[in-house]
Amino acid sequence: MGKTLFESKEEIENIVFQALSHPIRRTILRIVASRSDGVPYTELIIELGLSTGKLNYHLEQLGGLIGKNSERYYVLTSFGKKALSQLNLITQDLSPEDEKYIRIAEASQKSSLQPALKLFLIVSIAFSSLFLLIWIYIAYIAITEGAPIIVYVLLPILIAIGFALTGSLILALKKTPEWIRRLEHRFFGP
Repeated sequence: MGKTLFESKEEIENIVFQALSHPIRRTILRIVASRSDGVPYTELIIELGLSTGKLNYHLEQLGGLIGKNSERYYVLTSFGKKALSQLNLITQDLSPEDEKYIRIAEASQKSSLQPALKLFLIVSIAFSSLFLLIWIYIAYIAITEGAPIIVYVLLPILIAIGFALTGSLILALKKTPEWIRRLEHRFFGP
């Protein structure tokens, strides 16, 4: 066997899996593969709807899997064709049993931070709502019993902050799965 720059097959696999870890990069590979004469940069921008910065980042990550032909169009390299072939092989002819194992694999990859963060957000919403109710009750007492002017100035501000905070926490709770995936990806990698 010929000498290789890489210590093991595992190192090569890690390189490929890192390059293909993002869905946009897999989409770019498929778009480039769909045209035998290559795909111009502007067509990729239009088809993907990405900014030039994001597209450039993903194209850099696909280095070695895609290249440019003499017309400066993006084409698959021989290594890119192998990687795409493996991607296509994974999704080809899925049986019900395969789908069962895909669901198991998906469940085992769920974020470990997600349940803890959801609980934190629920507790935060409860405390925020409690403080909001207390401020509203104090405002009621101030209106019915009278209070110094500063109370009439501060309470509407505190109530508005309470509503904004509670609303923000509820919105964060709804978007937790997507938000957590991005956070975990940023700190722990793909």
